Amino acid sequence: MGENDGGKTAIVDAIRLCLLSSATDYSRVTLDDFHCGPHGRATELSITCTFKGMSDVEAGTFGEFLTASSPEEPTLHVTFRAQIPDLSNPHRISTSIRAGAQGEGAAIDGNARELLRTTYLRPLRDAEAALGAGRNSRLAQILNQYPSMAGQELNDFIPDQVVPTTLVGILRRAEHDIENNLVIRQARDELNDSYLSKFALGGDRLESRIGVVSNASLQQILERLELAIAADGVRAEATRHGLGINNALFMAAELLLLGKKGLSPLLLIEEPEAHLHPQLQSRVMQLLVDHSSGVDAIQIIVTSHSTHLAASVPVERLAVVARGTVYPLSQGLTKLKPSDYAFLSRFLDATKANLFFARAVAIVEGDAEMILLPALAKAAGYSFNRDAVSVVNVGHTGLFRYARIFQRTSPPYLPVPVACIRDRDVAPAGTAEDLRRGLPAAENMTEADLNEHLKKLKEHDGQKVRTFVSDHWTFEYDLAAASWTLARIMHQAVSAATSCVTGWPSDERLGDIFRNAAQQVDAWHEAQEPLTRVAEMIYKPLRAKGSKVSKAIAAQHAAHLLESPEVKLPEADLPIYLSQAFAYLCSEPQLPPHSPSWPCLATP
Repeated sequence: MGENDGGKTAIVDAIRLCLLSSATDYSRVTLDDFHCGPHGRATELSITCTFKGMSDVEAGTFGEFLTASSPEEPTLHVTFRAQIPDLSNPHRISTSIRAGAQGEGAAIDGNARELLRTTYLRPLRDAEAALGAGRNSRLAQILNQYPSMAGQELNDFIPDQVVPTTLVGILRRAEHDIENNLVIRQARDELNDSYLSKFALGGDRLESRIGVVSNASLQQILERLELAIAADGVRAEATRHGLGINNALFMAAELLLLGKKGLSPLLLIEEPEAHLHPQLQSRVMQLLVDHSSGVDAIQIIVTSHSTHLAASVPVERLAVVARGTVYPLSQGLTKLKPSDYAFLSRFLDATKANLFFARAVAIVEGDAEMILLPALAKAAGYSFNRDAVSVVNVGHTGLFRYARIFQRTSPPYLPVPVACIRDRDVAPAGTAEDLRRGLPAAENMTEADLNEHLKKLKEHDGQKVRTFVSDHWTFEYDLAAASWTLARIMHQAVSAATSCVTGWPSDERLGDIFRNAAQQVDAWHEAQEPLTRVAEMIYKPLRAKGSKVSKAIAAQHAAHLLESPEVKLPEADLPIYLSQAFAYLCSEPQLPPHSPSWPCLATP
């Protein structure tokens, strides 16, 4: 999982170069694959694939290539190395594949490479064509390697004696029956007797035969087969289906073969979500998860941009690819606790899973923040869309369970800025008791108490995770207390949300509500009412006990008002904590040292 251009496809291509793959397209190293640095382009590259946790059978099969690091855990290193031997001819590239982490072992021969060969499903694949009949079709390859296919190449047809059971025997019988069909025989005899015999010279005998054009080899038989969904799921006339169903069928066929492969089954799939609707994406991913577990597990590596797929896989089995580096989310590699993994397996849905693909993440406590933050940022001159900032609403619990996804137990650390935006949970001095509703009051806390409280709210910060706590109380209150501009917008929004309790107002009625609310704020301003007092009055309908006024609807109206061209929102009008959060989330990301911006158009 990860953003575009993060390096997901490069990982898949590296594995394919190192281990070979079943794909029909030819994969090879080109000049562009060599690293480009400040001193020019490198002349050598290497890729190492490491296999651990092998069975005794696998270890025995690759015994001569194993690294003797530990008898309890034999390890196989497969190292692919490419070199440009002559700088005057940079397009001439030599390659080798050897055992050993540094490629210092024996050359890995063709038989061993065939055993390690991976199955690769490219993105935006034409599944229907792949499953159709044709020379060297993928379906023919799958069936030819299916273990039970052994023996089907034998011809067990003996005319008038036994019913054939092998594919070749069945085809031989079909050829025999066709040649002896009454109509075919009549046509053949008439052709021979009435016409062909007239061309015979002397004692020559000319006879023809009408039969099936076939050598009846198993390969030719398999190449004539196609795989399709039967009508109504039964053996009826085949029907055409869309790209999504054919894509799922193609993956099922590949799993059929891999599930029978005895050694090192590895499946590489790029973007399995292609052409699949969300529910089918989840079903496909669950199938892949099921087949990657258990005794006959298949190792499956999937790259994806789908939040539905990300939400369908246990977090510990995901890896985030960010700016050229892979960050596995396995237990022990992140700051997530065992209880966090269990929590996320239940509550990390497709909406929240967009955090895996973002360049920055804002984790918020409610719908109001999720709706209103992007509009506030845009009005203040920022752009969550441009900077690929995802806003993830986790409710009032689990804020740091999600943030810990981005915290590692050791370097390298994830380069994704994460802003946890939360309420202060302390009522400002002088707040009415019915609005405090059990919250501690600021006037009853010493400065040391308040500092300790804020420190506790930020105790999980670290690496790229930072917590931004409201300046005074809650999100809505702080917006109203930040400036008269936002006080006007929030009073208009809350007034409209209050009206919506009894039914959505008409556009005309909504316009009256907005005008009256704006006039009320202007009157407070002229009367020199303290802004904090005004903010409390604006916030009261959302906070009062038993109130049915929706914060989300108020946020919806506020976002609509902020989109008006008449609204000008200098950054100084924002609450300080939001201004700091926006600056943090939308700051220009630093270029990682392994992804230089130097142009290398040619080898030096």
